Amino acid sequence: MKGVSPNLLPPNTMRFATEGEHESPAFTFDFHFVEHLPLAPSSTSSHQWEQVFTRPDITVWSKGTLERRQLSSMEGPYAIYEEDSDRHANIWFPLALSSNLSIDGVLVSTLSLERHLSPLGTYIFHCAYMNHCGMAVLLSGPSGAGKSTHAHLWEQFVANTYIVNGDRCLINRQADGRFCASGWPICGSSGICQNESLPLHGIAFIEQTPNNQLIQESPAHLFTRLYSQLTVNHWNIEATAVAADWVLSLLNTLPVMVYGCNMAPDAPFILYDELFKRCGIGSWPNQKSTIYNNL
Repeated sequence: MKGVSPNLLPPNTMRFATEGEHESPAFTFDFHFVEHLPLAPSSTSSHQWEQVFTRPDITVWSKGTLERRQLSSMEGPYAIYEEDSDRHANIWFPLALSSNLSIDGVLVSTLSLERHLSPLGTYIFHCAYMNHCGMAVLLSGPSGAGKSTHAHLWEQFVANTYIVNGDRCLINRQADGRFCASGWPICGSSGICQNESLPLHGIAFIEQTPNNQLIQESPAHLFTRLYSQLTVNHWNIEATAVAADWVLSLLNTLPVMVYGCNMAPDAPFILYDELFKRCGIGSWPNQKSTIYNNL
């Protein structure tokens, strides 16, 4: 990434920086700080950009396999992202707003990182990401479902557990078909953001219910839940189909379940036992004192 000073970047992002001086990057970006953003491209010629998608926060154009984006907030456009090859993009950013790059969500959206990750079998997933005994357990669901609160219960009451990221992670399908979870430099309001990669053990979608219980759902509904929490560029038909296949592979490989729970100290118990029983590691119904803390 050229043209931007490290002191403008978010502190969370810098935790994921690597030296890599002797490696050839898969993709590079050049930042251009300007008084005024470039105008929208013309679509009058087949050799020009063609608009393929628009909503209030983003407009997308394509030209062959290349992509151009205009990113907007409530105050108006704040960045232009434009690829000139399959390995390089230029980014124009208003000079007056340069300090906004220190907001991690702004930087990540400006780089269009999800576009470059998905061809590698890697997707941004909305979840609370926990490390339990060196394995990744992900708690997902829409905002307000209680995944962050439940993750803190695991951290407090389940031994050898801590939160790696309170809001996002990357899920990667490796060449051997296994999945792993990795840290991501956006952590929402949790403030918890660590650069850590672990084998993915299981995923639970959290719902708030009076009693703690596993909720049975069809594979089709689990597919919908998983897919809805991924960052996918839906205007790209090919990429959307690849993402759907990726989700099916994950469902066929790992335990994915729905867990209704309250937020009492014993809320993690049923989910913990089910996750590890289904993964072949076994549950310890008679040894909770060695597994759960502070009870």
